[in-house]
Amino acid sequence: MLLAMRGYQKVQSWHQADSCCSTGSVRSSGVPKGNNPNINTTLPESGVGYRTYNREENGVDQVGLPEMIAFIQRLGVEWDKESSELPFQVGDISRAGGGDFPPHEAHKNGTEADLRPFRKDGAMEPTNINDPSYDRDKTRQWCQLVKRIDPGATILFNDSQLIKEGLTKYYKGHHNHLHLRPTLNSDQLDELGC
Repeated sequence: MLLAMRGYQKVQSWHQADSCCSTGSVRSSGVPKGNNPNINTTLPESGVGYRTYNREENGVDQVGLPEMIAFIQRLGVEWDKESSELPFQVGDISRAGGGDFPPHEAHKNGTEADLRPFRKDGAMEPTNINDPSYDRDKTRQWCQLVKRIDPGATILFNDSQLIKEGLTKYYKGHHNHLHLRPTLNSDQLDELGC
């Protein structure tokens, strides 16, 4: 129980700083485990084209369906071809087995990931759409790549210009991070070599 609370406190402090997908409620009973045995693949801490941030010990907050983890890794490879100097940053995905992941409303089924928007200075640090450090052009480039790979992917992010361009959709609390939900259908996975 003590380890679960420490992990939860770390997630909670990150959400206070990055305000991610929060319902506003806090559960004090720890993080419940789901019962989907297919949500069992942990994203490596770093790979080609991506890095993780605010990672809990052993990546327990970055577990997904094997297809989701393969999608992120493939996206990293493609992103590296376009922008090798600046990896994208991946945060929460799901917990092993899925289920509730407070304070998130989503992240229950191993098919969604939070990502930081890019910064003009290239720092691996948080930013938001109202901060002068926010790099809309680089964030747009990344969103365009996602849409080329998976036209049906949903990206929640509140940059009004990217919303007008049809790259992202508005969702409360998403000024400082992108929420990616790819379609993960079998045709696209075959095309990706997953």
